[in-house]
Amino acid sequence: MSLKYGMLGLLSKWEATGYDIKKEFDSFMSIFWHTHLSQIYPELSKLEKEKLIESRMIPQDGKPDKKLYSITDEGRQELSYWLETPPESPNVKDSFLMQTFFMDNLSAKEVIFQLKHYQKQREARLKKLKHTLYEKWQQIKENEKFSSRILMSSVVLKRGLEQEEEYILWCKRTIELVESMEHLWDAEKDNKVAAVEEVTGLFYRYFEVEDEEGLKNRFNSGDFLV
Repeated sequence: MSLKYGMLGLLSKWEATGYDIKKEFDSFMSIFWHTHLSQIYPELSKLEKEKLIESRMIPQDGKPDKKLYSITDEGRQELSYWLETPPESPNVKDSFLMQTFFMDNLSAKEVIFQLKHYQKQREARLKKLKHTLYEKWQQIKENEKFSSRILMSSVVLKRGLEQEEEYILWCKRTIELVESMEHLWDAEKDNKVAAVEEVTGLFYRYFEVEDEEGLKNRFNSGDFLV
């Protein structure tokens, strides 16, 4: 997905300023896309040149005129084409997972500290999402109206909540795992490694299986494992 289609999607239902669009990206849409105001205005200009959107000026007393953008028929066709196109497989970019991958270069205590710190960040994000959902629901009840846009944005928000909850749980379990295997770091200081038998039970427990058969069943998706 690109910023282009996110903006066309927003403008498919209502006119908006660049600032209005930024606010939408900062609320519900922050679950799956992040952007800066410095990216939004150049993209709006580009979309207008492509005749996918158009704009009109609204005079304001004591303030600069406000520029409102709306989607054109060509823009709706472009949006529909994109919505009907099968999505590409996601290319995951998670900077914290990359950091975690190489945290064997830190002490076990520092690894635990970093995991706990990141867990708090995700908990704060989850709290914000829940607050946003509750506020939106109150607005919906006050307006006494429900639309397909509200429905689809709600299912996306639910997935966002699940992602945060899953990430927090992963942090907690990984902290427990590292705490139970701190001896690995100690052994490596003396250029030693642990025997697999020493950690097998902890490894199984982390992946929520009881034995090797359980591990095989969990990860075997057909012909993946032999």
